[in-house]
Amino acid sequence: MLSELLAPLNAQLIGNDCLIQSVDTDSRKAMPKGLFVALSGENFDGHQFAEAAIQQGALALIVEQKQALPVPQLLVADCRLALGHIASYLRDKLQLPCCAITGSNGKTTVKEMCSSILSQAKDVLATQGNFNNDIGVPLSLLRATEQHQVGVLELGANHIGEIAYTVNLVKPKVALINNVSAAHIEGFGDQAGVLKAKSELFQNLNAEQLAICEAGSDYQQTLMDAAKPAKVQLFSLDDCKADYYASDIVSMGVQGSQFTLNTPYGMQTVQVNMAGQHNVKNAVAASALALAMGATLSEVQLGLAQLDNVPGRVNLQPLSQQVSLIDDSYNANPASFKAAIDILASFEGHRFLVAGAMGEMGQDSEQAHKSVVQQALDSGISLYSYGASFESALADLGQLERFFDSHEQLVEQLTEALKQTSQQPCLILVKGSRSTHMEKVVQHLQHNFKKGFEC
Repeated sequence: MLSELLAPLNAQLIGNDCLIQSVDTDSRKAMPKGLFVALSGENFDGHQFAEAAIQQGALALIVEQKQALPVPQLLVADCRLALGHIASYLRDKLQLPCCAITGSNGKTTVKEMCSSILSQAKDVLATQGNFNNDIGVPLSLLRATEQHQVGVLELGANHIGEIAYTVNLVKPKVALINNVSAAHIEGFGDQAGVLKAKSELFQNLNAEQLAICEAGSDYQQTLMDAAKPAKVQLFSLDDCKADYYASDIVSMGVQGSQFTLNTPYGMQTVQVNMAGQHNVKNAVAASALALAMGATLSEVQLGLAQLDNVPGRVNLQPLSQQVSLIDDSYNANPASFKAAIDILASFEGHRFLVAGAMGEMGQDSEQAHKSVVQQALDSGISLYSYGASFESALADLGQLERFFDSHEQLVEQLTEALKQTSQQPCLILVKGSRSTHMEKVVQHLQHNFKKGFEC
């Protein structure tokens, strides 16, 4: 009932009590028997869409100012905080055990891997898409039902304090920081700011909770200190001193890797169907998280084997008999670009990196883009780039012919290059920050090959 929320939200009820079945902030979506939260930001005011939400089926509103509309309303001081309070209230009411994941790279892949593992035996509530910020995390929790047995929540941030806020909503039994590297520098100031933001995941853990982080990193001790008094476990790609690590790693090229997973619970041979050693490490991290949440080693093996592709993240797809595409277009930063270049460098055949500029790099932008260009050229990879930051970097290196003003122009030139490779194997990897919309390049390439173009 709507009245249940009065105390958690410190709200005033205007109108009659009613039964609600969902909570949402998007007035464009159907919300039968729903509660619409009128969020406001710099460029919008959710109160203006309250009537539209009612037309979509909303029975009640959460507002900061009373609306002249014939539905019950909860009057609150801050709609954004109210959304978080409702999510926390529901999570506590359902007593849903949760784990939380953050990191500069790979957090979505680890989330998907962990969810796949836990789904072998449990009904899992997992973050969908990029719902990992101070609005997305509450909305993810609000999808929870009595049927869910475990929650796997991804927590992202582009400013200090965001993870500190969302982790208090999730109240994780186990928390994992996958890594810390240069990402969203513009929002955090520098690498130290990134570390401070990520460490917020551990700062309020108690002795009954578990923190998991990477062994051997420059920031290991800082994160372990932040986690006190929680228990701490370590994962690694191949450091046998860590609690979780991989051994006997066998690369299957773009098809993925096989390895032996070593854990406090025993050893298990597993296969990951995603290219790159960084995805072996992601799999080790996801296994550590899932095992700590109650999974078995056999469930780890099945869960990892069944996860074929994560959209926009090292997603391998054939375009023709000779040409393969790796869609890694979801996002980018220096560390993930290095991992992408390593995948291409290990491929025997023609290699093409289609690179969109990295956003939110702040003062590090120029050097970061020059570094990507140099890494690609040093590896003998054909580079096709898009975005002003790459234009500047390429101009300084006298390589402007590798820059393109539009997706269409880039794809046209890439297609011509592919034609010249005759019948030899080709691998194209597309990557870039969200702001460059490199998924459009993926779509253009798919369309071209569907029309019958053959390399």
